[in-house]
Amino acid sequence: MPPTRDDSLSDADIADLRAGERDPDRVGSQLTVLRQKRRSTAILRPATLDDGRSGLEDHDRTEMRARHTGACRAGRVSSFIPASGSGTRLFHSLLQLHRDQETNLDQVRLRASSGDDVAKDALVVLENIRGFALWPELANRGCSPHSVGQILRGIFEPGGLRYHDLPKGLVPFHLYNDGVRSAFAEHLHEAAQLTTDVRARGQDHGQAQCAVHFTIGELQMHSFEDARATETARIEEAVGVRCRVTFSVQSPATDTIASDLYGAICRDDEGRIVFHPGGHGALLKNLAQLGADVVLIKNIDNTARRETSPQIAAVRRQISGLLLHLENRVHETLRRLRSGLDVQDALNLLEREFGVRPSAPLRDDESKRRYAAFQLNRPIRVCGVVSAFDHSGGRPFWAETPDRGAALQIVEGAEVDLGDASTLDLFHRSHHFNPVDIACSLRDVNGDPFDLDAFAVPDRAIVARKVLAGVPSLLYEHAGLWNGAMGLWNTAFVEVPDFTFNPAKSLADLWSPGHRP
Repeated sequence: MPPTRDDSLSDADIADLRAGERDPDRVGSQLTVLRQKRRSTAILRPATLDDGRSGLEDHDRTEMRARHTGACRAGRVSSFIPASGSGTRLFHSLLQLHRDQETNLDQVRLRASSGDDVAKDALVVLENIRGFALWPELANRGCSPHSVGQILRGIFEPGGLRYHDLPKGLVPFHLYNDGVRSAFAEHLHEAAQLTTDVRARGQDHGQAQCAVHFTIGELQMHSFEDARATETARIEEAVGVRCRVTFSVQSPATDTIASDLYGAICRDDEGRIVFHPGGHGALLKNLAQLGADVVLIKNIDNTARRETSPQIAAVRRQISGLLLHLENRVHETLRRLRSGLDVQDALNLLEREFGVRPSAPLRDDESKRRYAAFQLNRPIRVCGVVSAFDHSGGRPFWAETPDRGAALQIVEGAEVDLGDASTLDLFHRSHHFNPVDIACSLRDVNGDPFDLDAFAVPDRAIVARKVLAGVPSLLYEHAGLWNGAMGLWNTAFVEVPDFTFNPAKSLADLWSPGHRP
């Protein structure tokens, strides 16, 4: 049923929004999306081998490595890692056992055997606790590996380790003979392999450098700054690379509104609109403000042990090299277009590399030239994709795209109507998954940064169902960073080995092959 009262933006709302430097029109648009019938991204077909997706073996690996190395020598390459998540979700199963006051391992086994997912997840940790990176500190506190009660109290009670209160990136992930590493530390070591600026060797007493940017929560800043001081010193001593590590927080200006299930705006006790973080699509602002050139994006919880890291870095250098190959082709073609040459070559490049073609016949060479220049002059990304497993995230599709027709897109299940049988079938015909391993070219042919907002598709915003202050609610989330926020970029998909994807959504995931000692 509709709201029982008029709950549009009032004059007082608009005054409050302007005082907070928010755009009332934008907030009004968010409210409209929350109240209207759900919009669905029109997926056409999965991106498959030879129809939107290639394999690493289809490209000259020597050339790709050389292009990546050359860009590093020029100081062009950096890493961008979203890292604002908390550690609470990692510990959800152990925390639930603690709340249940469960201290009997046999009882946990019984619960797991009866299908209790919480017990199944916790059991992986409890039965293998000495192989987890949190064990050394628990052992130092006198915990027995056979005592569920001691382990849970050692983690969660006041005076305990309280790892679940840490940012996910600072939770100990991997146990080695010489110590432990957090996901933050593992990413810095991988970045040292990926983005070493060889040019710096002659500028800083022979020392190479790499650049890494993390987006974090505002309250996490001091913890990450302390970790930066410790970990960068270790890397500099161990491998002779100086890591230039920077941080940013998600701008409050990108926070969004929510409503109840009937469209009434969520407000505080004084009647003011309550704003909430607007999803990872809000990080487009952080990415743009870096003013970076070639950026390699990866999530904080997708990292592997140091034994596997060199192979993963080698694959990611190939992804970067493919991006740089495409960038070079695009920039050369744009220069030739400006000189009045090769209109058809430009159209061929668009179709061959990005699958973009005119939706209607172009009348003459000038219209072809304008179209080709318009479609080529935009950010480029190369997205690694892996076999889908059972992951529910974004998948590679051909999808209807504003002003482009059918174009390659990463589409989340939340963006399509999975209640429709034909859409559900089409979505599951995509057998690959986007693990967020993306190389991005963010500057134009003149070396100037693109206005990234101009290449987003805001209509791909997601309406998320959440419980806010105890009320079932609808939350407006910006178009996802690698979904609609990059919806008008030129995109290429390349299949990468499964060993490059090592997510850790729960502590038990750290007992999977990419993480286990």
